[in-house]
Amino acid sequence: WNFIMKDLIIVVADSYQEKVIEALLPRVPVVSGTRVFTYDIIRNISNDAGSYNTSHELLRPYIHEYRQAIVVFDYEGCGVEFTHTREEIEAEVERLLSINGWDDRTTAIVISPEVENWMWVENPNVDQAIGWERNETLYEWGRTNGLIAHGDTKPLRPKETLEKALRVAGTSKSSAIYKKIAQTVSYKKCQDPAFIKLIQ
Repeated sequence: WNFIMKDLIIVVADSYQEKVIEALLPRVPVVSGTRVFTYDIIRNISNDAGSYNTSHELLRPYIHEYRQAIVVFDYEGCGVEFTHTREEIEAEVERLLSINGWDDRTTAIVISPEVENWMWVENPNVDQAIGWERNETLYEWGRTNGLIAHGDTKPLRPKETLEKALRVAGTSKSSAIYKKIAQTVSYKKCQDPAFIKLIQ
């Protein structure tokens, strides 16, 4: 009997992040040209703050089962967003994982301000995923209503803007919408630093 380590374990902080990661990972070998890799996704029941504080404890039992670990959580809600930068929070989580047995085999991805930032791409598939059927596109509506500044690719408040758009569309918020966007929208042009770090 030979034990085979899996490639990757990913910790997420909520069902929305889980569905996004679930949809993204199978696309990475195809879009980014990596080899096919094995992975599992687990959720930290203590959400974003728990992911900041306890990921090293949560992942300790998996040290010898996976080659790499990634921890994903939102900047807003992690509990230290008012005193630390996104990069400082990532570095601290990676430090704690490293000294708790993972060495240099981990990466922390802190999404600023939150995972909804990844949902905002000017693409008809996004409109379709949220059931947007107005004459103006989602982005046109956002700019007309001052929710997306002209020249910007993302709303200042991505979560609140998405929730408002869903109300206008008459669509209930669900993690399935996030999954559909992550499955269908091209990510090659995404400039979000946390997203780029995840793909790398």
